[in-house]
Order: sequence, then structure tokens, then C-alpha cells
Amino acid sequence: MAQELQYHLDIAPESQWVFHTAGPAARSHLLYVQEAGDFQAGPDYYTVREGFDSFLIKLTLSGCGLLDYSGRQYRISAGHFYWIDCQNRQRYQTDPETGSWRVLWVHFQGAGARFYHESFLQQTGGEPVGTLSLGAPAYDLLRQILALHSGSLGQAEKDLQSASLLTQLLTQLLLCVMRPLRQAQTPALMERIRQFLAEHYQSKLTLAQLGTQFGLSPCYLQRQFKQRYGQSPTEYLMLLRIVHAKELLRMTQKSIGEIAYAVGFENLGYFTRLFKRQEGLTPQEYRRLWPSMEQAAGGASHIRADD
Repeated sequence: MAQELQYHLDIAPESQWVFHTAGPAARSHLLYVQEAGDFQAGPDYYTVREGFDSFLIKLTLSGCGLLDYSGRQYRISAGHFYWIDCQNRQRYQTDPETGSWRVLWVHFQGAGARFYHESFLQQTGGEPVGTLSLGAPAYDLLRQILALHSGSLGQAEKDLQSASLLTQLLTQLLLCVMRPLRQAQTPALMERIRQFLAEHYQSKLTLAQLGTQFGLSPCYLQRQFKQRYGQSPTEYLMLLRIVHAKELLRMTQKSIGEIAYAVGFENLGYFTRLFKRQEGLTPQEYRRLWPSMEQAAGGASHIRADD
């Protein structure tokens, strides 16, 4: 993809701007900062960019900016932020009606960066913007990133601390867009359904049965449950069964077939395939890694008797 970059830096002298070149290990395995800043931008500030291997987050502290991205324009006023992929064409500038725009911002890349961004877009319905209270932890995390990269730490330590702060920042921004969505999605009813699954994971349950039990259409139930918990009811039920199966594999000497039946699987082959897909091991292989609690207790008792 061809690159484009145009900008005019109408920023006050007290603005901060730091650059960082992460080490090879950080670039391969961690989230890492490319540059960050605290800009007090004037009326003529703007940037046009496309084709850059980077993600950009800007948090507005005061004033207002305009973002043109993916064919739409967004006003980014105090308490709002945007999170964009700089491969896509973007233009952002100070809102002419306001004449000033104070922003904290960071360009970053690295392991997991695209996953976080795509998770954010899933929560916002594809919109690149979100809202924050002005006392939210994200502001302080960005200030810590700026302070870290203004300091004199060695590169390895700076890369590690930077990755930690970026992970916290992205997590906080994800949470801030997830919470309002969850609050609007009949949370009490969805929580009752989740609790019902947790208490009846051994039973044979279908989506249609759940819908009948709670007075919802199967499609609506599935959509609302997945939006709230990130999994369909069936996926959540299967995960519960695998978790309880792992507990029985480690803590008892029941046969694999007995365990499969005990956690709600009628078909041993299906249980084995699902377990391996989830854990990367068959139930038998998993059990060999963990002597059961009954065996461990017996071994400890035998040692004490010999002593």
C-alpha cells in the first residue's frame, strides 16, 4: 500500500512528543510504543495519513477535534477518544469552531495489537470512537507512557514496562466500551441464564429449551448472551463441561467414560475430540500430566508410614 503523510504542527511550546525504537525481541513478542505525545493544538493543526503500520489512540482532554475516517466524520470532544488503524486513510484536525484541541495520544504496534483493535470494533459496531470519564485510568496510563519514554531507563526495561502500560491502556478502553453495552442488554436475565447453565451443565440442554425456559426466542437469546459474555450459550456450556472434566481427571480415578458422562457428554468420542480441541491434549494425555489427588494422597500416606 502506498503511503501518504501531510501535516501541519500548530502546537504550543509546552506540548510533549516522544519517539521510541523498540528492540527486536519487543517488536517480535510484545506490544510496543512507536511515538506518543501530549499536544496543545491550535486552529491550524491537522494530519493526513495512510499506509502506515501502526495503530493510533487519541484521548481528548479539552477543546475538540474532527476525525475523517472510513468515509465518515467524527467530533472528538472532551471525554471522547478514537482508536484507528493507520493503514487506512485518515485526516484529523482541530475543530475550526473550537480553535483548540488538547490530546494525549500514542502510536503503537506489536503482538496482539490487531486483536485488541478488532475486539474494540466488535464492541462498537465498527465505530472507531468511544467515550471516557475525564477521571478514567486511561488518561493516567497514557501519561505514564509519556513519562516512561521521556526517562533514561535502558531499552529492555523500557520495552517491558511500555508493553505492560499499553496492555493496561487497551484493556481499559475495551472495558469502557463494553460496560455501557452490557448495561443495556437485560443483564439480570442474561445473568440468570448464565447461572442456570453453571448449575445444570450436566443436563442435556439445547438453545430451544433455554429459550422456552426463559421466555425468549433462541436467536434473541443467543445474540444477547454472546454480546454480554463473548460466547454463545452452547460454547459457554461446553467450556463449563471441559473445566469440570479437568477437575475430575486430576482429582479422581474415574474412567474417561465415567467422567464424560458425569459432566454431560453422552458420546465419548465427541468428548475426546472437544477436549483435545480445547486443551491440545486428549483426556488420557492430560491425566498423565497430573497424578490424581487420590493417588497423591495415597503416596504421601505410604511415605509417612515408612518413615
